[in-house]
Amino acid sequence: MNKKAQSILDYATLIAVISVSLAIMSGYVLRSINAKVYHIKSDLSSPVNGIR
Repeated sequence: MNKKAQSILDYATLIAVISVSLAIMSGYVLRSINAKVYHIKSDLSSPVNGIR
C-alpha cells in the first residue's frame, strides 16, 4: 500500500509541475502572437512600407 501511495504522489507532482509550466508558457505564447499581429497590422496599414 505504501508503494501505491508513493506512486500516486509522484504522478500528482508530475501533473502539477506540467500544469504550472504550461500556465507560465501560455503568457509568453500569447504575447508573441499579439506582437506578430501588431507588426502585421502596422505593416498593412502603413502606406509607406506596404506589404513586405
